[in-house]
Amino acid sequence: MNTEYISSLYYIRTQFALYVSIPIYFISFISELFSIIVLLSLKTFRQSSCAFYLLFMSIFNFIRLIFSTSFVVISMAFPVDWTSAIVYYCSIRNLVVATCVISAVTMLCLAIIDQYLATCSRPQWQQWSTIRLAHRLTIIVSILWTIHAISYMIFFRQLSLINTAICASSDPIFFQYHIYGYVLTLSNLIPFVAIIFGILSYRNARTLTTRINPLVRRELDKQLTIMVLVEICVYVCTYFPYSITSGFLSLNTNRDPVVLAQMNLINAVTLTVNILTNGNSFYTYICVSKRFRRQAKYVLIDIHRNFCRKNQINPDIHVVTENQY
Repeated sequence: MNTEYISSLYYIRTQFALYVSIPIYFISFISELFSIIVLLSLKTFRQSSCAFYLLFMSIFNFIRLIFSTSFVVISMAFPVDWTSAIVYYCSIRNLVVATCVISAVTMLCLAIIDQYLATCSRPQWQQWSTIRLAHRLTIIVSILWTIHAISYMIFFRQLSLINTAICASSDPIFFQYHIYGYVLTLSNLIPFVAIIFGILSYRNARTLTTRINPLVRRELDKQLTIMVLVEICVYVCTYFPYSITSGFLSLNTNRDPVVLAQMNLINAVTLTVNILTNGNSFYTYICVSKRFRRQAKYVLIDIHRNFCRKNQINPDIHVVTENQY
């Protein structure tokens, strides 16, 4: 009876990963790719410090989706044994994960803080919202969290019993830090700070129409404020379930096969929802910002269409050119 029940749970987990996790992965992959293209293509975004933070948030998310999430989704959907590639799958992959996850949410937090400074009524605070400072902070954050992630490369060297698609710490002391210090504290503290500054930024944005600022700058500040505010709300809704269940399941010492099968299924569901944490930006932006929808249409459709029209040269010219050789 238990054997059939356990087998059915693992079968449900496999089918869920095959028909839900994999499509969500590709949807998230397209989202971050389009975000990077749009944010890089328009001068308006390239000159904005807030948009610069959002760009690197998407870059970190994109790197994680390619080098980490793809392998996790494959492991949940198909019976892959990563024992022979444990060095890459656990050590190197967790170096990428630990760097990109915390760097991405830090970029989001910095983007919201930047919008708070940009929309603040005090000129001395607005001076801190500069593209040069954004460049420097991005470099510092990337180096800092990469150094922090080295410990994950060292200690995460075995597959987890709770979910064989992810890895676990081989050191009990670092395991305690990972659960209490990283998963339950650090990963939730940064979004909490972002929410506070998001509320303050929204309050500032409501008073922009009464200030003597250029119209283009006011519209851009409103657009970016709404974008980052909704983005952090989506992050909270998609990451917190995984954070809570991951912490609870990791602390669970029951190794009964039925319990492990149940935890595998629960972890697979929350892990799939967590994929949207790193793959929702483009869809979020086009849903909440009419201006961004026009900008995305211009970059992804109009520019490509105009480029194709410019390359539509008379076929006779091609024939003459080819016949010259």
